[in-house]
Amino acid sequence: MKAGAEKTYYAKRVNTLKKKLGELGIDSFVTFNLKNVRYLTGFSGTSGAVAITDSKAIFFTDFRYASQVKKQVTSMKIEIGPSLNVGIADLLTKEKIGSTGYEGDHISVSSLSALKKEVNSKRKTKSALRWKSTHPIEEMRIIKDKLEIGLIEKNMQILSKVFDKAGEVLSPGIRESDAAAQLELQLRLSGGEGKAFDFIIASGTRSALPHGVAGKKKIGKNDFVTLDWGCLLEGYHTDNTRNFSFGRPKQKIIELHRIVLEANRTAIEAVAPDVRLSDIDRAARSVIEKQRYGKFFGHGTGHGVGLDIHEAPTVSPRSKSVAKEGMVFTIEPGIYLPGIGGVRIEDMVLVTKTGCRLISRNIPQELVKL
Repeated sequence: MKAGAEKTYYAKRVNTLKKKLGELGIDSFVTFNLKNVRYLTGFSGTSGAVAITDSKAIFFTDFRYASQVKKQVTSMKIEIGPSLNVGIADLLTKEKIGSTGYEGDHISVSSLSALKKEVNSKRKTKSALRWKSTHPIEEMRIIKDKLEIGLIEKNMQILSKVFDKAGEVLSPGIRESDAAAQLELQLRLSGGEGKAFDFIIASGTRSALPHGVAGKKKIGKNDFVTLDWGCLLEGYHTDNTRNFSFGRPKQKIIELHRIVLEANRTAIEAVAPDVRLSDIDRAARSVIEKQRYGKFFGHGTGHGVGLDIHEAPTVSPRSKSVAKEGMVFTIEPGIYLPGIGGVRIEDMVLVTKTGCRLISRNIPQELVKL
């Protein structure tokens, strides 16, 4: 992407948020959530906040990031001081703000109380500031712009490159946790910033654990292995699940893999603008139910991925949303048989104007036999 293009994207996001203030019935909005702060500014540090009014946008941080913000934050004014609360309180007071939004899901009761106390200490008017819990940035983040899509695609390219080495790392006799550490190292050496989450490497009967995080078990010579992994790059995540077999895996596991792969591909084919996300879930679930394994598929078919590894939208039977161009989410049906093993095949898709693009297209879905 050309130099300066990122500044344009951040500025657009800030302007979109400003326009939302009227719709929300508030004069200003404050966020301390570092994922949302990064979305608005590009800031990757650990101390920062943003305050928005209809005419102003200010980023607050402390002296530790004085040099960093000059390079990263280009979409708004920067204020560096000893306290985020003091800076925000000053703005809300000078601008004669009557109401402000905050993110109730992302700020503790004590932190909100401290902010309110700081604001009240500066306000000379008797009328109290009205506070409203609201989450407009999460709603904005559901639709990815070109900058975000580019980062996610670049991230997946790194994951695809390292996948070619996964068969060398996953070998009989290695501990699951050691294999996870080696794969994370390979991601970093290939340009990634680290792991997107604690890798699930579940071998043998442990593959029946949907969240079987890599443990001390050693991979057996005839084991089936599920690898659920992802990379972190410039704040954005990827999420992918593939399966490996060593020696002679159980025939039942081979059967499950065939069924789950069909469910995965059927759901991907169903993805298109204005299709209900619950119908996409139904496309995957119906394949598994026809084979009488429905009760062994207990989670949703997918979830959004971006600055958070799990974010909106949710692809599940309970979802009320429809697919929209620019959404990025996973398709990850699975079957898990306690005491026998399990299979999950997970891909990431981008909703396009006419259907979807498989972001993880360069990582083979077929069972890898080693």
